[in-house]
Amino acid sequence: MGLPIRRMFVVSVSLYFIYMGVCTVTPILNSGLHSELSSSFSGHAKVFPGRFGVHLDPELYRFIFGLIEIVAGALIIIGESVWAVYSVWALLTMQAFLCLSLYSQGESTKCIPNLVALNLIGVLAGGSHGQHHKID
Repeated sequence: MGLPIRRMFVVSVSLYFIYMGVCTVTPILNSGLHSELSSSFSGHAKVFPGRFGVHLDPELYRFIFGLIEIVAGALIIIGESVWAVYSVWALLTMQAFLCLSLYSQGESTKCIPNLVALNLIGVLAGGSHGQHHKID
């Protein structure tokens, strides 16, 4: 992709994750989405880390997920540093986990937005030249 088009794509995907993170943490922007996300995190907390015997409060779990989405989205917008690469991989891991969590709860139709987001992050993971690090 050309540099301006790629930059617009990176900023738009990052803004999506910042928006979703804010909606996950607080009902300021979209109270309906916030309430739906609040109810879904009780199921996510049972899948992971609940299966390993660790029980987290779903509200704390939701807050941590939202905060990671906000910080990762902001770090991706700021620039192409190593922190942006870490943020892309953190978002990839989170979206893959959410898909697996929804699937294991029997709500496979709710996986579609997460799969779209997972694919968009996959494009970001490719970097500007198809890879982030040159292999000499």
